[in-house]
Amino acid sequence: MGREILVVKRDILFREGDFQGFVGIDFRNFIEIILKNFIYKNRDDVEYNPEWQQPIPYVWIVNPKTKKLFTYKRASDKNYNDQRLRDKWSCGIGGHIDREDVEDPIINAMMRELCEEVVMGFYPEPKIVGYINDDSDSVGKVHFGIVAIVETGDVVEKGDDEMAEGRFMSIQEIEKLLGNPENDIETWTRLSWSFVKNYLNGNELKDKLLEK
Repeated sequence: MGREILVVKRDILFREGDFQGFVGIDFRNFIEIILKNFIYKNRDDVEYNPEWQQPIPYVWIVNPKTKKLFTYKRASDKNYNDQRLRDKWSCGIGGHIDREDVEDPIINAMMRELCEEVVMGFYPEPKIVGYINDDSDSVGKVHFGIVAIVETGDVVEKGDDEMAEGRFMSIQEIEKLLGNPENDIETWTRLSWSFVKNYLNGNELKDKLLEK
């Protein structure tokens, strides 16, 4: 039997209507919907079946003092399993929620992925800030993004060879990266970038979120 991951029926997740792109945490309580309705299924059975949505933690790592964000490029070879995402630039750390992510599966999966993918002196608990739905390609149609932010003053380094490279970049560097048509940028990074940039720039919404 293959790897079992947490999934939710699409018609249950979007019972009140779907959306495209990024929405903030106040849009709808998708966390509650997921936690009340999830089951585990073999990943191979759902990876190309849009009837099932695979919630994926997507964690941005930011340094609020330097206003820099951890940015990385996925490996272009077999070191990264999903061929559809190889060689793409990304700012989100995450992956599927597994059976082992018990009790609070979403937060536990976020913490596990952070520990697996990057090296930090201390791993703060992520703050969930929004969601991503993107039906424009085969990857997006079966995945539902749960976007979170981790604030740190630590050095952060890539954890394994799934990343070709990884480092903190300034807002200006990321804008330049996104603006260069020669760079292949992960769609979810593009969709959530505006929100995270405003968050890091001290948008008043940041203080509102931190009070929750």
